[in-house]
Amino acid sequence: MSLKDEQIASINIVNWFHETFPEFADDFHHFANERRCSQHEGRTLKRMGVKRGVPDYFLALSCGGYHGMWMEVKVGKGKLLKEQIDFLDRKTKRGYMCMAVWGEEAAKAFILSYMDLLKTNCFINKPKNCE
Repeated sequence: MSLKDEQIASINIVNWFHETFPEFADDFHHFANERRCSQHEGRTLKRMGVKRGVPDYFLALSCGGYHGMWMEVKVGKGKLLKEQIDFLDRKTKRGYMCMAVWGEEAAKAFILSYMDLLKTNCFINKPKNCE
C-alpha cells in the first residue's frame, strides 16, 4: 500500500518537529480524522467525541498570549471544509493561534513563527487574560 501525499507530508512534519523541538515532542498532537470506517464505527466514534472539522495538528504549548496552536495542513489543491473553517474561527476567538497551510514548507514556517514566541513572551500555566 502506498501512502497518499497528505500522509507523507504529515509524517515529514511530525519527524521534523520532533527533531527540531525534541523538548516539546509530547505536546505536538495529530488528529487522524481522515480515516475511513464503516457506518457503525463512525457512529461509535462520534459518540466517543470524534468531530468533523478538527484540524490536523494541535500544539499544547502556551506562547505569546495564545493558549496553544491549531494547524490544518492541505496538499495540492486540497480545500478546507466548512467545519474546518468554523473550528479554526472558533478557536481563534477563544485565544488560540490557528492557521490552514498548504504544504510541508508552509507548515514548518507557521510552526517556527509560533515557536519564535517562546523567545519573547511565553507562559506555561496562566494565560495573560486570566488574571
